Amino acid sequence: MKVEVLQPLTVPGGNTYLRAGHSNDNVRLMATNGKLICIQMVGGVTTNLASVPYDAVKHRWWQLREFGGTTYWEVSSDGEYWNTLFSKSNPVDLTLVPLYLRALTNNPTPMPGVALFGSFNAPARKLPRRVEERRLSARAVREQAAELAAGRHHPAHANNNDEVNYPDRPFIGSYSKALRHDALGDPEPISYGSLLRALESRDPGDFEEILQPPNALKLTNPQAGLAFELEGPDAQAVTQPPAPRFDSAHTAAEMGELYWMALARDVPFIQYDTEAATAGSVLAQAINSLNNEFRTFGGTVPVTAQNLFRGIFPGEQVGPYVSQFLLKGNIDPRKPDGQGRDANEGFITYGSRVIDQRQWTVKGFPELGANADYLTRFTEDWLPVQNGRDDRGKDQFDMTQRRFIRNLRDGANYVHFDQVVDSWWNTAFYLVSEPLGNQSMGNSTGTGRPQVDKEFPCNVGNPYDPPGTAEDSRRQVGFATFGPVHLLQALIEVGGRAARAVWWQKWGVHRRLRPEEYGGRVDNQLNSRRTYPLHTSITTSLSTGGLAPYFPERYGSYLLPQAYPEGCPTHPAYGAGHATISGACATLLKAFFHEAEPIQNPVVASADGTTLVAYAGSGASQMTVGGELNKLAGNIALFRSAAGVHWRSDYTESLLLGEAVAIGLLQEMSLTFNEDDAFFQFTRFDGITVRIYSGIVEPLVIHT
Repeated sequence: MKVEVLQPLTVPGGNTYLRAGHSNDNVRLMATNGKLICIQMVGGVTTNLASVPYDAVKHRWWQLREFGGTTYWEVSSDGEYWNTLFSKSNPVDLTLVPLYLRALTNNPTPMPGVALFGSFNAPARKLPRRVEERRLSARAVREQAAELAAGRHHPAHANNNDEVNYPDRPFIGSYSKALRHDALGDPEPISYGSLLRALESRDPGDFEEILQPPNALKLTNPQAGLAFELEGPDAQAVTQPPAPRFDSAHTAAEMGELYWMALARDVPFIQYDTEAATAGSVLAQAINSLNNEFRTFGGTVPVTAQNLFRGIFPGEQVGPYVSQFLLKGNIDPRKPDGQGRDANEGFITYGSRVIDQRQWTVKGFPELGANADYLTRFTEDWLPVQNGRDDRGKDQFDMTQRRFIRNLRDGANYVHFDQVVDSWWNTAFYLVSEPLGNQSMGNSTGTGRPQVDKEFPCNVGNPYDPPGTAEDSRRQVGFATFGPVHLLQALIEVGGRAARAVWWQKWGVHRRLRPEEYGGRVDNQLNSRRTYPLHTSITTSLSTGGLAPYFPERYGSYLLPQAYPEGCPTHPAYGAGHATISGACATLLKAFFHEAEPIQNPVVASADGTTLVAYAGSGASQMTVGGELNKLAGNIALFRSAAGVHWRSDYTESLLLGEAVAIGLLQEMSLTFNEDDAFFQFTRFDGITVRIYSGIVEPLVIHT
């Protein structure tokens, strides 16, 4: 038996007790004179077995329990998790005995006070829905989540030491945009030092004293990684390995890929195979260069038309370059042709509204020549922008018609103005809205009811609607838990937490320079203004190798052509915000949907981006929901590289950082559910399947 003791008698000689047994043979827990005492009476002889100072919080619940021939005197703060004060072999027979709750004084007392008892014999695991008990249960769950979070190892954060690696050229390998620079664009040590002072002190006032040029763009949120989280991992509880050094062959190879991506911005994805097979084309030269000059660039080697400029995680090199979740719309047989009936029209169902997968994109090289790219003039543009000149809003849009993402320039434009999570909300709406059918044509006889008859099954751990029908709930469907509201909420939650985690990496740890800054060092050296410890692979390729026909011939400099007028944003490169948030959101969607479900009838944008056409190329029949979610994360990250603002390693390591944040959030979330046998199961980016339940993250061995 157990009882909640809200208030015992506190007067001297006052006794409050729980008793099991008869008058001469019983066991008791008694609070008296500031102590809690474990008592037995056998044959009328009373023995105090144990005594502890009474604590109103820790001893709120009392329990006398018999199990396997042993009697236990126990206490709890919440009625769920119990501490044993004393135990022994049964001193009396407790098979069928009366139970007593009593409060009395040893002597007559004018004002003895009041003893208050609460719940009596409440269930141990499923508390009644009384307000006080619910409050205690809610606190217990939060405490459990807090203990889980506090038990996570906080790693030591390490950068590549580029801030001290080059004492004769201070901070040349570090991010410094919108700080002060010398005449060649290298950071001014005093200005950079004011940034370091603020980051070290963490004093909000010091961030307001960072030394910048007059009217420079503001730095983007350097204090974000100092915020604390109330759910999921702390922003500083996850980390990334040091970025490649400024002087390394790896960084030079990554820069080589970025030059080729800039040159290939206007090649339609649908033409990659034919362009790569054409001798002397940009793609053919890029493949040859990456296979020979820049083999350590971090992508798959050997490079082919199928994996060129692609990510490395499962599914990213299967099927067309662009994820289906950035192209396809939902099918709906109720709508007119051209207005959302078929998938190739590109309209995602948002309730009674739609989202058009087409965008207003920017003009490219065919229309503008070299003027389609930016920051290629050192004195006129590149240097002023490093000093904080605001060139935002000078994009040159193609307003003839909206287009699907057809090439790297369109992809770069897409990730210029987004808020990252919007792509993942679009994908969530697509997956929950698609009716049974062929994921292509909406017709009245072969298509299910939109948003009712689901094409894409829930995750295997969904307690209401796992894949198949054998284990479906007979009476319930998910909504606020394990349903669309839960999913959309989780995507926003994990996006913000992932952003704060990567912002700590950016500002608090690595402070890696952006590719446009590295390009300034290259341009200085190849124009004999100043020398740097650049790896020879990049300078050789630009001088006499694969890149030499284009630089400086096409742009008049060796600067990395930027897709955005303002170049990169005002925060460091590593890790990448788009990539980290995408890694987290991809993990959430894999945890909510059956990732092995096939993607049918894939599409690709036409060469001009005005239509979607059927894709029948490599991997068309091997595409899955999980693979396309991984590809979507890779697209969003690598489109930023295509713009010239991120390195490939920013993508590689940041998807993993976002995944770690999402796993931590799901781990704590799994403590909160009332549903039986609910769990999350998905395949990580490293190919390992994990299951998350009751606060446990467990790798699985899947037998096929």
